[in-house]
Amino acid sequence: MKVSTTAVLAAALPLVLAGLEDAKFSTALTPQNFDSCGHCKSLEPVWTKIAQAFEGDDRCKVAHLNADDADARPIAQRYGVSGYPTIKFLAPPSKGGSAEPYQGARSEDAFLAFLNEKCGTDKLAGGLLSDLAGRIPSLDQLAALYLAPTATRPALLASASAVAQSLAGDSKSRLADYYLRVMAKFADASDSDAVQAAREWVDKERARLGKLVGKKGQVAVQKLEEAKMKQNILAAFASVQASASSLSSEASATVSSASSVASASASSLSSGASSVLSSATDAASSLGSEATKSAQSAYGEAAQQAQQASKVAGSVAGQAKETVVSAAQKVKDEL
Repeated sequence: MKVSTTAVLAAALPLVLAGLEDAKFSTALTPQNFDSCGHCKSLEPVWTKIAQAFEGDDRCKVAHLNADDADARPIAQRYGVSGYPTIKFLAPPSKGGSAEPYQGARSEDAFLAFLNEKCGTDKLAGGLLSDLAGRIPSLDQLAALYLAPTATRPALLASASAVAQSLAGDSKSRLADYYLRVMAKFADASDSDAVQAAREWVDKERARLGKLVGKKGQVAVQKLEEAKMKQNILAAFASVQASASSLSSEASATVSSASSVASASASSLSSGASSVLSSATDAASSLGSEATKSAQSAYGEAAQQAQQASKVAGSVAGQAKETVVSAAQKVKDEL
């Protein structure tokens, strides 16, 4: 396959280009049909899906040829076709015009990943666009700030206009213009009510475009893709709302966490104070009990000592009495 701009080249030797003559969306380079082998037959359904996904997209063309056809032989020889099937990526002349052999898997996802990288596209399986399609990072940064309550919208619009001018002549120029149209629509929003109205419009417009994107098969592919890219661009303007909501949630979580910590700390301090008080009470009670026991013990010892002293005194008195009586009797006997 060969095209005038960025392209994929698929070709084969005699009797080996499998079923690509039935590819309804692939650009046939020769009018003849040809026999095909099993490898090519297994490739044809996937090739058809890839060609359909890029139908009408000037950034990438998908094509095929029969290398056995007389008109196609010079092309096959020029690009060294020697297998079946042979798949090559042809860069446009502006990028060197080189032919790069495709060595990846032959699945829809693998082909899409390869071509999205080479062609700067954002295709998904089934031909739909991803959420990044149509987005311009430098303008996304400005759009994300544009509907903030304190945004300096005139200055942001001027910066966006400068970016758009730098893209003049680029395939993204018309997408940059959509950023500018949305910004210009709300350039005069000067109070919170006007900003809120702008945000509501963005949400409603995204929902409207989303319904249109969902009508695949009922609406022309180009119109569906345009709606999807506009919806993606509006998501950049809505990101400030998501950020504000996220910050609010984080703030609430922080307050809640702080409250929990404070409550836990207060509870811990209260518990600690109660524990200290209880310990002090127990200590005082223990000291009082020990003091009482000590007093009782001292009293008992004193009583015992007094009793012993009394016994000693009684014994001494008895001995003294006996001595006096004995002495008196001795005197009496002498007289």
